[in-house]
Amino acid sequence: MTDTDALHADFARSDPAAFARILSRGDIDEIDAVLMHLSPAIAASVASRLPVPLIESLLDRNEEAMNAWLSDAPIDTAIALLSQIPREISLAVVNSLSDRVRRRRFLQYLQYPSHSVGALVTDVPLRFRSDMAAEAALDELRNFGGEDPDPAVVIRADASYLGLLDIWKLLTSASVTGSVSDYVLVAPPLHAETPVASAVSDPKWHSFNWLPVVDHERRILGGVSRARLFGAMERRVSEDARGSLLMQLLSEIPYVAGQLVSPAWVRKKSS
Repeated sequence: MTDTDALHADFARSDPAAFARILSRGDIDEIDAVLMHLSPAIAASVASRLPVPLIESLLDRNEEAMNAWLSDAPIDTAIALLSQIPREISLAVVNSLSDRVRRRRFLQYLQYPSHSVGALVTDVPLRFRSDMAAEAALDELRNFGGEDPDPAVVIRADASYLGLLDIWKLLTSASVTGSVSDYVLVAPPLHAETPVASAVSDPKWHSFNWLPVVDHERRILGGVSRARLFGAMERRVSEDARGSLLMQLLSEIPYVAGQLVSPAWVRKKSS
């Protein structure tokens, strides 16, 4: 290892957030090259603090490296990195890991029961670090490929959820200064383990049409819209109602059959 590589490794180990901020200023080739000279544990720690588009670009160009980071990094660091990757992609990456024990641990994190909010999670279009320059976030919003970037979430340096980005305030400000943390809209998240039946009665829906969903460490799993949540609840109610009706009909079959069969049997016996 060269002296430069050793300096990089020491800096990345001691302050991965600051290292990631500096690293994110380079192009994807430079970022990939630097990370390849770090140990998997340190590389995973740094990568988890990069902007999501850069993480996805790294995954596109070097899936083997991503697998190594998830396989060799401490479990908490690996989960922090997974929390930054869109759900569908992260599931595919996890399923490709050879370590069955670790794969099972990650899948427990990524998958939730069908009756829970976690099962309804969809990806968040945009995520921003709270310490990111607000002007840089504005540029990313303007360059966003979709017609409607809302919602966008804001996360802390440790990848935990902070709030929603107040896109309207950012777009309409006469002078955009400071960091993303100055443009945060407080929106309490839903926890992935929360049953759908409990979530629909949450008063947060009076103010929001979409809410972020977090795990037990407040890491973003994705989000769920009011329409999706209430639609799931409506389907569950309909299924329960159909099930109750079926059970009622089944319970009455012996009685109905008895009424139909008994007269016939009597007529046959008397003829």
